Amino acid sequence: MIISGDALTDLNLTNLIKFHQKKGTIATIVLTQVEDPSDYGVVLIDEENQITGFQEKPPRENALSNLANSGIYVFEPEIFDLIPEGVFYDFGRDLFPLLLEKKIPFCGYTHSDYWNDVGDLEMYQQGNFDALSGKVKVKIPGTLVQEGIWVGEDCEIQEGVIMAPPICIGNNCLIKKNAKLLGPVIIGNETVVDERAVLYKGIKWGSGYIGKDASVIGGIVGYATFLKDQSAVLQNAVVGSGCVIEGGTIIHSSVKVMPNQIVENDRH
Repeated sequence: MIISGDALTDLNLTNLIKFHQKKGTIATIVLTQVEDPSDYGVVLIDEENQITGFQEKPPRENALSNLANSGIYVFEPEIFDLIPEGVFYDFGRDLFPLLLEKKIPFCGYTHSDYWNDVGDLEMYQQGNFDALSGKVKVKIPGTLVQEGIWVGEDCEIQEGVIMAPPICIGNNCLIKKNAKLLGPVIIGNETVVDERAVLYKGIKWGSGYIGKDASVIGGIVGYATFLKDQSAVLQNAVVGSGCVIEGGTIIHSSVKVMPNQIVENDRH
């Protein structure tokens, strides 16, 4: 079995292996139904689940299938007889086309479990929020203090803080009075959220600071980054690690700030 390292999934591997053994083919590819096939390698199967062809990121209107190659495979040991030694050999570009060319049967396994290839920042954010909301089965760190709210060790949450789940707060964090955490929100270890700051659908990696009246609305903020008072990171914006966002600065929607930058007021 091979599972791509960038996959977030709770796929039932036992059911997958049973399917593979029942089919008795040399290989099985896990297939996931997707809304937009143009982002994926698309797989064509027949009524017996045997693979008949591939399309690589076809335009939506030209896609012959909505089944994406999930990067999860089961192989019989005989597969190594088809893979040359000492050279780079790719599953999608080399091995699977060879199986089709030699008319060696192999199958596709479709499923209804969670799968996210974490292929871009939007999917990274979605994967985090899906974990918080329980759409994918993962262990959430911290102590469940109330339904949908996990808090790490040695945290201080001051009076007047509003928290609407789902929320995950790391260890050694300080959430000052009258801050608003409106989930889904993720705050990494050793982060300070100052008075009246607002986080809504945001991710803040560990360390750093979110200033008074500052806000993260649908954005991602990196490690050890400081958002000073009244600054804002808006929808789909990303601020890299080690940055300083000066007071009153607005990082507008979809703007990307590289790591270790100082961004002054109104530059973005």
